[in-house]
Amino acid sequence: MDAMVTARMSQAKKEAGNSVLEAIGVSPSKAINELYDYLIKQKKLPFAQEGKAAYDRKSLQEALSWVDGLALAAGNRFSSMDDEEIRVERLAARGLLHSSDQL
Repeated sequence: MDAMVTARMSQAKKEAGNSVLEAIGVSPSKAINELYDYLIKQKKLPFAQEGKAAYDRKSLQEALSWVDGLALAAGNRFSSMDDEEIRVERLAARGLLHSSDQL
């Protein structure tokens, strides 16, 4: 026994879609059946889902392992300075500030 699938869309979208299907010689029922066949076999949509990344568990584990393997950045010469000290240090390094200059 066949079942019926119902979907809501604008009349304009339905007409435009039916026009394309007719031009390529595919009925709406055949198109929907092929979509469901793909979903059942591949366990995903045949097109990108906007806003959702299609990552599998293995890819995520590999990415996490890579991130976990990164060494934490060691403190640099600026890590113990406040903003003003960093500014003075950078100006001096560029030769734009001399010891006789007042800030």
